[in-house]
Amino acid sequence: MTTPVRFALIGKSGSGKSRAAAILSDILGVRHIKTGAICRQIARLLFDNENKQSTQRLDDALTGIDPSIFLRAALRSTSPEEGFVLDALRFRSDLQLARDCGCLLIRLVAPEAMRVARLQARGQAFDPIVDGAHRSEVELDDVKVDFAIVNDGEFDLVQRELSEIASRF
Repeated sequence: MTTPVRFALIGKSGSGKSRAAAILSDILGVRHIKTGAICRQIARLLFDNENKQSTQRLDDALTGIDPSIFLRAALRSTSPEEGFVLDALRFRSDLQLARDCGCLLIRLVAPEAMRVARLQARGQAFDPIVDGAHRSEVELDDVKVDFAIVNDGEFDLVQRELSEIASRF
């Protein structure tokens, strides 16, 4: 049996992780797992929005039950032989779970003004001073990754870098 190809993306909100994960999963022919989808769905149901303040409140409340509650929920439907791309890790417990699953790590970095503009375009309010200091934004800042990509808006460059990474596997 061959080892499944698995990646997990790390980066601040609006850095392009979800788009990069979709591209990488298409290139590799594996599933794109949206780790924040459940949190955003609950935020819409409870608060009628997906603002960072709302999702961070949920993070704070529900990770007290299980530090990796959203990632575990997202991984429930995977099989041991399945490759996948996780679109976002937020916490050290998520990082450990991803490593235990055999994920390689890719960090996406983007300028703050660009990230805020992307989030606003999606209808997500984000205050860099308040929301940007939340543990979900900073807890993995010092983590060593396997690959790093700067996403400064040059989509072709990001796609080329992802293709180059995928070609190694």
